[in-house]
Amino acid sequence: MLIILAAVFYSSCSTTPEQQRPEWTVSPPADNAEYTYFLGIGSASSGDEGAASAEAESLIISDITKYLGVRVTSDTTTTARDAYGKFESGIESAVREKSSARISGLRLIERWVEQVESGVTVYILAEYDTAELKAEKIRLTELFKEKQEAVSVPEKEGDSLALEKQHYRASVAYINAALAASSSDLENADLKFERNITKARESIEKLSVEAVSGPVSTYVGEGFNQDFIVRILSDGNPVEGLPVTINYKELLENGRKTVRTQTVLTGVDGLASMRPPAPGWVGSEKITFFLDLRAVIEPLEEVSFKLLQYVDGLEQAVNAKRVSFSFDVMSRAVEIPTCIMVMDVDRSGNPLNKTDTASGLLSELSEAGFDVFLLPVDYRMTAVSDIELIELVRSQYGNIYDRFIFGTAEISSFEESGTSVIVKVTGKIKAVELDSGRILFSGSEQKRARGGNNAATISAAFTSLGKMYGEKLVTDLP
Repeated sequence: MLIILAAVFYSSCSTTPEQQRPEWTVSPPADNAEYTYFLGIGSASSGDEGAASAEAESLIISDITKYLGVRVTSDTTTTARDAYGKFESGIESAVREKSSARISGLRLIERWVEQVESGVTVYILAEYDTAELKAEKIRLTELFKEKQEAVSVPEKEGDSLALEKQHYRASVAYINAALAASSSDLENADLKFERNITKARESIEKLSVEAVSGPVSTYVGEGFNQDFIVRILSDGNPVEGLPVTINYKELLENGRKTVRTQTVLTGVDGLASMRPPAPGWVGSEKITFFLDLRAVIEPLEEVSFKLLQYVDGLEQAVNAKRVSFSFDVMSRAVEIPTCIMVMDVDRSGNPLNKTDTASGLLSELSEAGFDVFLLPVDYRMTAVSDIELIELVRSQYGNIYDRFIFGTAEISSFEESGTSVIVKVTGKIKAVELDSGRILFSGSEQKRARGGNNAATISAAFTSLGKMYGEKLVTDLP
């Protein structure tokens, strides 16, 4: 839409019906090497001369932009003076449409106002420096060509690469073409965007990520004996130089797992490989390799909302290009003869006649396949240091067992509520190598239990605490 923000201020000639209009109002001067002429005619049945002038000015601007072959978008200020110095006028128009033409060589040279009973008609004759007009037309033609080529050149490149079955490079070219279209004011820019995104998705779909080989298991704290390897193929042919990102887990110093990433490029054989650090826990895990197009796709996230649906489809196609390896992390602890001595005590620190915590611990370790045995409680354990206790057990059982799990569990709170009781127990457990005394595990945990019978509730709390420790030792013992 053409918007004229400021009208014309004139000290002008006005006619009556009897006066004859100037020749230029019917036949404007012929264009020549120096000037090109434009005639604007505007009418207002209301007799509003300003409205008629605005219409005439709009017609001149429209004719100029038709000549240029584009629509005006830039803010334009043009000052016009009549050729004879009889009057001075100014046109200040802020013209905003959908192009980038500049009007800088325009001058108004004549103006004629005709008052009749049916209203008012305003005639305006403008001249435009022919050289400037042609230069502007060339500039806009080049600009339009540049905008077209910003889309067409990478799209043609993508088409050529697709024919050569270089589908990864083709997808990148199509995405670049779509990006250019997303910010372009060309006709059907949205259709060009959609077409190129569709081509990019189709190219991505012709890529495949296949698992080649990888270890199926390792031991906690020990490195993998081989790399995890994948191959990237394009229509069955290996692709070199593609970015592949690997996600894997690593154990932090605080005992928590975190996800790490590493990016590698495929070699001439299309292979990408990686050997992650030795896992620090026991259990089933996986490592994932995926085609990484984030750097290319991220700029697409800034496109207009109506275009995002096409971007989502492309991202889904990219995210599907991945493969995962599952593996088990085992502990050699299951193979090592281990003995247990855990004493349960009451709130005063006196030993109880049951070993529920040790039994719960033994149950979990035995179920996990550990070679484990429950020792009778040596009540001296609360009166000697850990070093002394380890030495006592080593002297008696060192020829049978290699590891020793020991500690105490006590009732830390006991509450009665109506017909039920709530018991909280707290334990401190350690696991050591009998031969060296090296501490392999140390932890302090607590458990609660609620029940209607005092003895049964206390026993359940200690047993649950033992099972909790058993679960931790299964995963944490090297």
